[in-house]
Amino acid sequence: MDFFSVIFIALALSADASAVSAVCGMNTSKNKFLSATATALLFGLFQAFMPILGWSIGKLGNTIFLPFENILAFSILLFLGVKMLFDAKQQNYPPSVNIKNLLVLAAATSIDALAAGITLPAVINSLSVLSMLQAVSVIGLITFILSFACFSIGSVLHRANPVLAEIFGGIMLILIAFKTLFF
Repeated sequence: MDFFSVIFIALALSADASAVSAVCGMNTSKNKFLSATATALLFGLFQAFMPILGWSIGKLGNTIFLPFENILAFSILLFLGVKMLFDAKQQNYPPSVNIKNLLVLAAATSIDALAAGITLPAVINSLSVLSMLQAVSVIGLITFILSFACFSIGSVLHRANPVLAEIFGGIMLILIAFKTLFF
């Protein structure tokens, strides 16, 4: 297995999840450690699970929906970003870190991991299940660590100015949405 390739893939795949984790941290005022842990755990699990799903789909040869993966991620992230901007304008702060929102965000930020899973066996030079499980474990662990750290950073920004944090978070989600559509 090319360990360095897996590390770079993990860092690339965890970038969106880490940025969204920072946004979640900006919108959390209670139970920061528990919220950071839950956010990082869900994002890490989704980033680890989606390549396995992509690998399975790739093995079956069913890649019909993959051309639409960017549009799906774009739509979800754009909607959430615009909603955050609207909520900031209304000074209406719904709890952004709840299980429903975290599941949607974890799924949206891990759609690229699904596509990566199709090509991951070629990158790790192996078709074995053990090599694949090692690779996705690294991806999940790196995503967990970075998401936890970024959530904590976002939490510090929240204390500075919650309205500004909400606006910044909405803008970040919109930018990530456009990144998934065009890059």
